[in-house]
Amino acid sequence: MLTPTVRRVCERYGLLDVPRDERRVHRKSVPRLGGVAIFLAALIALSALPFVHNSLTRSLGVIRWRFFAVLIPATLVFLFGVYDDLRGSKAPVKFLVQALAGGLLYALGGRIEVLSVPFVGTIELPVVLSVFLTILWTVAISNAFNLIDGMDGLAAGAALFASFVMMVVSLSLYNPFVTVISIALAGALIGFLRYNFNPASIFLGDSGALFIGFTLAALAVQGTQKASTVVAVMIPLLAFGVPMVDTGFTMVRRFLSGRPLFQGDREHIHHMLLARGWSQKRVAFVLYGACALFGLMAMLFVGESGRTTGLMLFVIGVAVVLAVGRLRYHEIDEIKASMKRNLGDRRVRAANNLRVRRATRAISEARTLQEMFDAMQKMLEFGEFVYAVAQLGHAEDAERNQSLLAREQSANTVRRAEMHKGLIRWTWERGDIEAGEIVGSGHFWTLRLPLSTERGAWGYVNLYRGLDSDALMLDINYLCHLFQREMSCAAERILTTDDRHPVSNVPPQIMSATK
Repeated sequence: MLTPTVRRVCERYGLLDVPRDERRVHRKSVPRLGGVAIFLAALIALSALPFVHNSLTRSLGVIRWRFFAVLIPATLVFLFGVYDDLRGSKAPVKFLVQALAGGLLYALGGRIEVLSVPFVGTIELPVVLSVFLTILWTVAISNAFNLIDGMDGLAAGAALFASFVMMVVSLSLYNPFVTVISIALAGALIGFLRYNFNPASIFLGDSGALFIGFTLAALAVQGTQKASTVVAVMIPLLAFGVPMVDTGFTMVRRFLSGRPLFQGDREHIHHMLLARGWSQKRVAFVLYGACALFGLMAMLFVGESGRTTGLMLFVIGVAVVLAVGRLRYHEIDEIKASMKRNLGDRRVRAANNLRVRRATRAISEARTLQEMFDAMQKMLEFGEFVYAVAQLGHAEDAERNQSLLAREQSANTVRRAEMHKGLIRWTWERGDIEAGEIVGSGHFWTLRLPLSTERGAWGYVNLYRGLDSDALMLDINYLCHLFQREMSCAAERILTTDDRHPVSNVPPQIMSATK
């Protein structure tokens, strides 16, 4: 009953979410204070507890004060969320208020005082670290639900599944306090989802997303205090599985891309599924299924001893990475490519890099054209390139270039070299394809290395490779810096030594042959 009432108030006073940017999935203005209805519904339900007399309410007894430990900081988060929905606020202010609420939760008794680490055991935390982890946990989960609130029914549905998990786990562990709040929150969410599911007539807003996120985070802290490793680690992680996975990948993506961590984008999991052409309802049901799967796994761990917690976390983590990887995030694809380069292809790449280094050393010691070309050929024979052209000299020094080439040809020391428009031209082919099929075909890319030093330009080297070839098993920086530098110095050294051999000393028959 509260949700349509809040909706009408928002419509009357213009409290709407207007789609001003491309991140918004909706195309028309929608009321955005749905969190008010959820907050009031849960509060009214909990306020009725003193008037209900049964075994459950009697079991609460002396722990009624724990309700205030959760509801007071949650109310602070809710009120700030309402302000944010109405007036807007910047990210640092949001985090500050959430951190204050987390600190208030700690002061009222909701604390992470023991850290249960798989394979290690239970670690008693010092006060400073306990405060820090409590605040970090509440802030992280609050924002996790806020981040996935980008599509009709998604955040509310994920929170509903998380509430069910907390309720069932608390019943199994005989924790009536968590059970009661989970039931109240689940009931409020069920009533709200009728109006929030696609096509939504009202949104959660920050007031709703932050409130349910903080409340669930606080319940997880209260419900797992002094619990076993498996309960303290696995159940909270799995209960909030979808929001945490989406938030974790969002932070990693933005960090790898060099973008601000808290700048919105359209690359959340639900956005990527929508980009495949799926409808909002289909995406919602698929992610509900993921929430249900996480929830079932969490409940299966209630009776476990905790011996396999670390192994199960690893298996689930791998499964999540593989599943999200299917969404074709650029960052995930780059990580896969990087792992393949650093692990699978490392030996081949290292061998090719060593070839370049050895060729570069030989080129640095070359004193003739053929010594330089032989070193290049040994480098090219590792098969990464299909064709190479080296062109040396200046066109205005055609006679000098011709003299140099003729002298080496007369001594039978240079091969595959000829005069071309007054320049010395050397070519190399891998052998499985002809040069005529390469140059100008449009099916090969070219790496052009200009040969130049402080004294001037001495030509260039072109390396050709097929567009459909496998990944280049070579650090391109070796070619563009180390190889290019030594090749330039060698070209300068060899071309300028020809001053001691004038053109007139070349036999006429060799001069004629080179022409």
